[in-house]
Amino acid sequence: MKKIAIIGAGFAGLAIAWQLLNSSKKQIQITVFDGRGIGQGASGKAVGLLHPFTGAHAKLNAMGDDGMHATLELLRHAAQALGSPVTANQGGILRLALTQQQEDNYKKSAASHPHRLKWLAAEECQALVPGCANVPCLWIEEGMTVYAASYLKGLWKMCSERGVEFVQQKVHSLQELNHFDLTIVGAGAESGDLPELSAIPLKAVKGQVLEFAWPAGVEPLRYPLNSHVYILMSESKRTCLVGATFEKVFADDSPSVEIAKEELLHKAFALYPPLETFSLINCHAGLRAVTPQHLPLIKQISPKQWLLTGLGSKGLLYHALYAKKIVALMDF
Repeated sequence: MKKIAIIGAGFAGLAIAWQLLNSSKKQIQITVFDGRGIGQGASGKAVGLLHPFTGAHAKLNAMGDDGMHATLELLRHAAQALGSPVTANQGGILRLALTQQQEDNYKKSAASHPHRLKWLAAEECQALVPGCANVPCLWIEEGMTVYAASYLKGLWKMCSERGVEFVQQKVHSLQELNHFDLTIVGAGAESGDLPELSAIPLKAVKGQVLEFAWPAGVEPLRYPLNSHVYILMSESKRTCLVGATFEKVFADDSPSVEIAKEELLHKAFALYPPLETFSLINCHAGLRAVTPQHLPLIKQISPKQWLLTGLGSKGLLYHALYAKKIVALMDF
């Protein structure tokens, strides 16, 4: 029996565990370590917009389709494990063009992918989401909302039912896990806290999300809105979420409401003017791991130590695909 340790119980760590369970040619016992708990880091705070046309230019992301396919597979498994959906019942995302540059970029993307994206006039956008900014938009029909907390719960149920163990403990050095036959670090921004990984070119970016109470009697948003910020309904449909900040300088990973308000509110009000009358009730914060290339990084640290990090703001899009990639590189 080979013993495997995984550091990190978010999207990456749990996806790696599941991939190992289904790919290993050997008998294995997996233990997941995380000081915060399962899904309590940045993954658990993810809002959950999933599509392969992220970024300011709305171009098809590198390996975006492969990422979507791999993530959709895990989403199906998680929903089956829970016996309930982990995504919104209705798919689709509206990217509203609030500037001429956005309009140019979105039109170009729609022209490049005519069977997947549609350029809609302002009145068509209003028909889909009444009250949004009166501007044209890019309609991403395949886009979807993933309820991160439920998805992570399903992922863990899948893994635990196959014998994966969890230890709520922060690992301060890889030397603490030398008794394992294999150690895989999938801890996001916290990967840089390990002394053995201090030379990895990794930066932490703080992301904050504001939560507003949704007024009684007001119809919930049928589709998420996205521009310079995003607005979408929470799983309960009693609140909406507005995000996210991209803070390169910050004191710690705790919520900083005033900073989040300063960066997000004016953009959110421009996107969905009725939001100005809603009540702000909460602020959530987490740290994303970003590499210089803004793409995930797989690296072998030693013969029995591996690293997957740098998922950044595309954790949902890339975690399942890169879990497959890193497991394929290992002789386990």
